[in-house]
Amino acid sequence: MTETTLRDLLDLEEIDRDLYRGTVAFDDVWHLYGGQVAAQALRAAGLCVLSGRRPHSFHGYFLRAGDPARPTVFQVFRDRDGQSFSARRVVALQRGEVIFNMSASFHTPEEGVDAQEPVMPDVPDADGAPNHDFFRLFSFEGRAVPQPYPDIEWLTRFWARCTDDLGDDPLLHACALTYISDVSSGLLPFNTPTHASSASLDHAVWFHRSIDAQDWMLLDLAPHTVSGGRGWYTGSIFDRGGHLIASVVQESLFRRRRNTRLKTT
Repeated sequence: MTETTLRDLLDLEEIDRDLYRGTVAFDDVWHLYGGQVAAQALRAAGLCVLSGRRPHSFHGYFLRAGDPARPTVFQVFRDRDGQSFSARRVVALQRGEVIFNMSASFHTPEEGVDAQEPVMPDVPDADGAPNHDFFRLFSFEGRAVPQPYPDIEWLTRFWARCTDDLGDDPLLHACALTYISDVSSGLLPFNTPTHASSASLDHAVWFHRSIDAQDWMLLDLAPHTVSGGRGWYTGSIFDRGGHLIASVVQESLFRRRRNTRLKTT
């Protein structure tokens, strides 16, 4: 039996105009991984824009738990096509109910000033660093680096790269980055013996520069606040050369622990 790959997950079946369906379903003890449905939704949106326009941002809301054993249907709405920007909305459905929705924007690349303020953390290069297993993910490998927050349950800073062949399609590379962007939580340093980060509520990504998801990317997640049962964190994603290629913002539930494993998606 052929092993499922990320390309398989992103290979959406066109049912009708602006209507797509995931072709891969599999049994899992967990709910559908949020990074998967977000990456597939971005892929669906990108299939409905003019050639040459690349995703520059999206904002999605996780509304219901998804079932990985059922295909997900993605309906795309073409909100606007301007001279250089295209706006799309995507609704992801299972059993006729919305499990996720996304607003995404695409932009024709332009020449201009190239500058950044954040500096990539001083960490060991991915080559030779200890392996880190993304136990739920397809076609991704990781490397562990020294952590900025001691005694946490999962990594908030790590190298990652896609092991699948994504070719030279910028949309596929952006989808691969989206897929990995939800794998951990920047709220982990706030966890206590009684309370912890759990399900994702909303998730946003801004794509700043060209992405090569088959090369090592450093994800650096930082906590900011927890209050009222919710927590908010940000993340920076750098390429191997230290360029800031994407920024992540997420809000998640932060509640009393149950007798279940902590959120890792």
